[in-house]
Amino acid sequence: MTQRNRKEGQSSVISARILLWLYGHISSETVRRRLRTWILAFEGGPALSLSIRTILKRHHGLDVGLHSVAPCMMVPNVLHSGTIIGRYSTLADTVRTFTRDHPMNTKSSHAVFFNPALGLATGSGLKAGRLEIGHGVSIGHNAIILATAKIIGNGAVIAPEAVVYRNVPPYAIVEGNPAQVVGFRYPKNVIDEILASRWWEKTASEAGMPAERAAAEARAS
Repeated sequence: MTQRNRKEGQSSVISARILLWLYGHISSETVRRRLRTWILAFEGGPALSLSIRTILKRHHGLDVGLHSVAPCMMVPNVLHSGTIIGRYSTLADTVRTFTRDHPMNTKSSHAVFFNPALGLATGSGLKAGRLEIGHGVSIGHNAIILATAKIIGNGAVIAPEAVVYRNVPPYAIVEGNPAQVVGFRYPKNVIDEILASRWWEKTASEAGMPAERAAAEARAS
């Protein structure tokens, strides 16, 4: 019943045909949570499930790459719509991302002044932006990524309780509020070689090699 496709992920007939349909026709978060649990069980867990990724993208505006586990197990709405997470990234379940913010050009930042659903404001309200979290990123407990940050580079490490206002370079280490770059995981030449290898496009067994070996392979290719 479960098959592995070219993208490494797993999909089951029950999940892809029945549970996905149910998810789109049920609004109760309690029931939806149960459906997500069943899907993960049918499809080999959060690292490989394709149907859970379809749900996150179709119904919650989240795009999650394979082998990135935590986003597939979290309550979806704690990560704002428009958040994109690459492959092999690790997030604490207390991480929060924001792709929109309260406006500054209204009398108050209260939602009644900009949200048409409350019956007073006109227009389309706040629209979600885009936050791209790269491949192999690690984000620690209680870290917050605000809407002013648009890109978290591949391999970056965000320390616990960091508040990220700006873009983060690849393989940078950031911490604090506001978060600042306090170092890099490797020298620049090694980072360039690792990025050139595009290791995130490989299978888990291939991508799991040490960074130094990945850099050596990039030099040889």
